[in-house]
Amino acid sequence: MATNTRATIDAGSSNAYSALITELVSQQAQENLRNRLVHAMPGNYTSGRFQKGSNEIRYARYPDLTPLGVADTLTEAGAPAEYDLTITTESFVPKQYGKVLKISDLAQLDSPHDLIAIASERLARAATESMDNIIRDVVAQGTNVMYAGDASARANVGTGSNDNLTGLTIKKAVAKLKAANVPTFADGFYRAIIHPGVEFDLLTDTSANGFLEATKYTKSLDLLNGEIGAYAGVRFLVSPNAKVFTGAGGGSADVHSTFLFGPDAYIVGDSQTLQSYFVAPGGDHSDPIAQVATLGFKMRFGAILRGEGTTGEFDGSNTSTGQPRYLRIESTATAL
Repeated sequence: MATNTRATIDAGSSNAYSALITELVSQQAQENLRNRLVHAMPGNYTSGRFQKGSNEIRYARYPDLTPLGVADTLTEAGAPAEYDLTITTESFVPKQYGKVLKISDLAQLDSPHDLIAIASERLARAATESMDNIIRDVVAQGTNVMYAGDASARANVGTGSNDNLTGLTIKKAVAKLKAANVPTFADGFYRAIIHPGVEFDLLTDTSANGFLEATKYTKSLDLLNGEIGAYAGVRFLVSPNAKVFTGAGGGSADVHSTFLFGPDAYIVGDSQTLQSYFVAPGGDHSDPIAQVATLGFKMRFGAILRGEGTTGEFDGSNTSTGQPRYLRIESTATAL
């Protein structure tokens, strides 16, 4: 059987558009976002908007007003103090990404498989995994961190005997989020993205801080993609793509990042910016005797953690970006 004789290259395509194939890639990409990937799953993030006339994605939010204290009383017949409603914006510049596949005419003729359909599925998967990876790497840079067990820094995670994730660690993290006034999602829970190795540690925690399976929820909830259940006010989403800092801990131990978050914790570009392309054999002057079919995608995509982008004010005031709405927990994990 002939094989694909053209290498995959990372570049955009400027060739002619084929509606059928490109629609197939786009549909499969959206299906992957809904059903397979966690960081890029709609509902976990807030969408930013492209700002016309710039290359930025912006997110606008409205900081809370400062509450009154016991001394902030009104005087008789006196006018109350006046305050401004501040609109804070955060922005970031997305980057362009792309990938192209080329399949020879002989490969298509000799293969018992539909190579175009297979290539479309692989491209869609590559596009959505790329989105998930980009978001994962952005949120893994967040500096609001706590460490499991006795560790006080990433470099000594793994040097202790209790540096894996436990129910007690989750309870401490939830207390920190609540103390920082981080709101929950509409269902009353925070969410956490964890690695399967961390999942194993959490599920096998035999202490009094044991885990509650999804089947034991006290109220009916539709399971989220990848969800294994809830504990201590957190719904856990398992992903093999959860961030691992390979060899970064004590004794070259792998350090696993658990991302615990509330709504609006991170902002991403709209996944609809994904564009797919197909050029049939003979579709341009570089293929004069119709030997090569070309498929590809490109997207302009990015993400930021709330409060960690470039800030600006519509009203010109100098308002703080506010507290982050996430907490990362760095731990070891049982080797699987």
